[in-house]
Amino acid sequence: MLSAMLSMTTRLLGVASTLTDYDEGLALHRRGDFERAAPLMKKAAQAGYYNGATVYASMLLLGQGVPEDGAEALRWLEFAVDGGHAEAKSLLGMALATGKAGVKRDVARATKLLKECAQQGDLTAVEMLKVIRKQR
Repeated sequence: MLSAMLSMTTRLLGVASTLTDYDEGLALHRRGDFERAAPLMKKAAQAGYYNGATVYASMLLLGQGVPEDGAEALRWLEFAVDGGHAEAKSLLGMALATGKAGVKRDVARATKLLKECAQQGDLTAVEMLKVIRKQR
């Protein structure tokens, strides 16, 4: 019983630490301090926090505080999408549509993902779908 309680306490402290890292990283990101935000977002992503993974992936796509790395961005976006994160799905669709940061373009998959997001009310996805249609 004591072992189970200690294990739960340890997990809760880990979650609290992850949320603190994410919150601090997000505040830095919003201020444009990407160099200090990136390691905190990466840490949150590595701890399994989908919001952190999504923000970190966007930083990798845009080269904000880290070198552009489309392959690594896709890895984090896929992780967050598999966890049901809607913003990650939209960002993944946009990355696949544009080929940002060396991401291999896959317009068919991008369109599928963005349509799903648009159906959920994502206005950015709607606009990206318009851009894709114009390019065809």
